[in-house]
Amino acid sequence: MTQRQMIEMVKVHHPTMSETEIRIRLNNAMKDFCVKTKIIKGAFNFNTEVGQRYYGLNDKIIEVNSVDYDGKQIKRLVGRPETRDIT
Repeated sequence: MTQRQMIEMVKVHHPTMSETEIRIRLNNAMKDFCVKTKIIKGAFNFNTEVGQRYYGLNDKIIEVNSVDYDGKQIKRLVGRPETRDIT
């Protein structure tokens, strides 16, 4: 179904809604669907610092599936770390 067809379908039920508002709502629904179904995959790179354990992540990151460091996959920690670091 094309976006034009979806707009026409919405106009049948909401004749006073503008085409711009319909497009905005359709795009928001599409983004929401992609987040909930985790259909979009991506990769992000950033530099690390010696002695720094925690890093802020890009707002576009929804979920971390795996982490690589120097070309090797880092195993996911199960449980608590041996040394606690809350810095």
